[in-house]
Amino acid sequence: MLITAHVRNILLDYWDPNSIRNEPKAKGEYDAYIGQILRDVSAGASEERLANYLLRIETEVLKQAGDRDRAMFVAQKLLANDQMTIELQDDED
Repeated sequence: MLITAHVRNILLDYWDPNSIRNEPKAKGEYDAYIGQILRDVSAGASEERLANYLLRIETEVLKQAGDRDRAMFVAQKLLANDQMTIELQDDED
C-alpha cells in the first residue's frame, strides 16, 4: 500500500531511533507502529499527540532516551503531507 510505504519512509528518514535506515533487512523495523499513526492522522490527531506516541515508542518499547524535538519534527512531517490525507480518505472508501 502506497500510504504505508510513505509513512515507513518518513519514519526511516527522519525518526529512526534505532539507526537502521541503511540496513536493507531492517526496512520493516517500524512497521508495527504505522497502523496507529495512520489511525491517528485519519482521526485528526495533533502534532503533540503523534509526537507523544513516537516518544512512547522510543522510551517504553525501544528503550531509548527519546528525543522530543525529533518526534515533533516527524509529527509535523506526517501531518504536513496533503497527499497522505487524500490517500487515507480514499483507502477508507
